[in-house]
Amino acid sequence: MKHRLSAPLIGLALTLVGLLALEGLSRALLTAQADLASVQPDWYQYTPDLGWERRPHFKGLVAGELHRHGAAQYLREFDAQGFFAVDTAQIHDTTHKRILAIGDSNTFGWGVPTRNAFPEVLDDLRPDADVINLGVSGYTSFQGYSALVKHFDEVRPDVVIASFSFNDRRVVPSEAATDSHDKFEREALLHRLDFREKMYLYRGLQRVLIKLHLMKSAGDGSLTVDARTAPTRVSPEQYRANLERIARFCQERQVPLVFIAFQDNPAHSEHLRAGIAHLKARRHEQAEAELRIAMNMDNWFSDLARKYLATVLELRGATEEATHTASLTLPAWKLTHGGRPLRLDDEYNEILRSVARGNGAVIVEAGQILARDPSLYLDLCHPDERGHRIVATLVNGALDRLLHPPQVAAHP
Repeated sequence: MKHRLSAPLIGLALTLVGLLALEGLSRALLTAQADLASVQPDWYQYTPDLGWERRPHFKGLVAGELHRHGAAQYLREFDAQGFFAVDTAQIHDTTHKRILAIGDSNTFGWGVPTRNAFPEVLDDLRPDADVINLGVSGYTSFQGYSALVKHFDEVRPDVVIASFSFNDRRVVPSEAATDSHDKFEREALLHRLDFREKMYLYRGLQRVLIKLHLMKSAGDGSLTVDARTAPTRVSPEQYRANLERIARFCQERQVPLVFIAFQDNPAHSEHLRAGIAHLKARRHEQAEAELRIAMNMDNWFSDLARKYLATVLELRGATEEATHTASLTLPAWKLTHGGRPLRLDDEYNEILRSVARGNGAVIVEAGQILARDPSLYLDLCHPDERGHRIVATLVNGALDRLLHPPQVAAHP
């Protein structure tokens, strides 16, 4: 009986020893490969409260970011709390007033060196104030409000600058994928509990199986949605509610608020806007021609062109073609950040203006100025260094009366 039990136990032990040996070998090989390739961790980390935030102590390049000059100029460095290292000393400086800038990649400074993003340019323009850049690429107004609440007491700003829109308008496949605390908690838990990528044996086998086409890569897999009915990460109604919450939060603390309105690059959306204008004027033939051009350009605004083209096709009775045109395929990894925008910047900017008027906030129309010269854009929506300097100059003008309000003379 003992011999019968010992044989399986010995086999099991040998199997475990073999797997451990393979794991050790895989770790050695993949670690060496990673060292040779100089692979760096992502600049962000997933969190249940914000979705993602800057990775503390990160120093390196942001993957996918456009570099017009030498890569060394685009190094990003964050401190222990995830603030830009250039802002660390200013957070605790009591000799100057503090300005907190919350926003998305336009505030973060995507595509320009850290020192050339408008918050840091604004910092240079104002010797009487320190500007803390809390912009995070990919953020929506939902995340912006949460970030404001989380970091307000630490920064204790005298003025808050806020700018969100582009990521709010990005398509997601279902209501469950719209920005919410439940969504971010689920995703943070999934990333925390997924141990597969921590096992080098699994990673080695995964690479082999992908090369042999026996396994799909992480970017494979897709979902199909209808552009006419698909939600965006933040709906127009929720966008208004988020901005109202930001405004009320600042009002309750008697901190002035400045909204910056950006616009998409008009050179990338010219045919889309022309098609929509024809559609509103009921010139359906001209609208269809312009929208087909916009769709076939296959840029970031092509899905929005599909949405409006499907409407034109429905109006002339081409129902089947309209359904096919409105069909969008979203990669599975788009669940978190969303796909291309499905709403115009005009719609969300008008909401921004309405909230600013209703809450006594200052609005800076930076987008209207930048849109006069498409060469000020790096791509679909991000300003270049000249554009950031223009934005900083516009905001600086608005800050004069907020940081130093005119004294009202007392009547005898």
